[in-house]
Amino acid sequence: MYPRRVIVASRPSKLSLVQTEIAIRWIRKTFPDIEFEIRTFKSTGDRVLDKPLYMIGVKGIFEKEINQAVLRGDADIAVHSLKDLPASIDSRLELACCPPRDSPYDVVVVRRGECADIYKLRPGSRIGTSSMRRRMFLRKIRSDLEIVDIRGNVDTRLRKLLAGQYDAVILAECGIVRLRGIVPEVDEVEYERLKETEVPPAPGQGIIAVVCRKDDHDLLKMLREASHRETMIEAICERSFLKNFGGGCHTALGCLATCLRDRLKMYTAYIDNKTMRTYVVELEDSPERADELGRRCAEELKRLVESVREI
Repeated sequence: MYPRRVIVASRPSKLSLVQTEIAIRWIRKTFPDIEFEIRTFKSTGDRVLDKPLYMIGVKGIFEKEINQAVLRGDADIAVHSLKDLPASIDSRLELACCPPRDSPYDVVVVRRGECADIYKLRPGSRIGTSSMRRRMFLRKIRSDLEIVDIRGNVDTRLRKLLAGQYDAVILAECGIVRLRGIVPEVDEVEYERLKETEVPPAPGQGIIAVVCRKDDHDLLKMLREASHRETMIEAICERSFLKNFGGGCHTALGCLATCLRDRLKMYTAYIDNKTMRTYVVELEDSPERADELGRRCAEELKRLVESVREI
């Protein structure tokens, strides 16, 4: 028997709550009679706002406390941005469901009426980002920009941009799209997308993840049935790549899996922060081999890096 009532753990930010509602609406398309209750829990990333992400030094800074609520029994499921989930989560939990993926790309965000083309920003422009990945890849294409740290939720970062503290900020496009009509600052900015060959997305970016306990068999079966097939395939591939390559907030690593009918394509890129050399691997396989494709990309990318280091 499927459950009739499900308690959902979420972070309290506006974006997290919107993503939780998106997940709930998607599950209800398959199971319309389920009653959901949302409970919010603050994560380490919500509490520590005076350091860039790569300096906090804790894995799962946006994930751990939310998943702990599920393990304690304070919630049945947890909803996350998939890119916030570490490559390996608690063995008692499973990524069980994903709604359809939104845009995986990063965007350059500027005040309305200003130019958002990364190549046309004036030299010395202050660009806000808390991501080592974005920082390093931006330096490769525009070394003349001043890239500075920024923290806070999406609406907080937009307010800092509008206040003139930055000339532009780099954000995930999906976050801006999801907050349109909810956060007024979104209507005061415009943005331009960065290609994956310029700034490759974080693994899982644009995907909403629903996690539950493995021993909650009825709920797990329900969530698996509701999950969007192509998005889950891309999630499995990208998380396999992340797990097998390694790294985290300190690593300039990006990837994008694209599931098209009977083929799964994978683009991966890495910058060595000592040499500033960029390594790229592109492979494809069948969707049924998503985990294997992610592993192959990781191994080939590591092989490239090590072959250069040995010279």
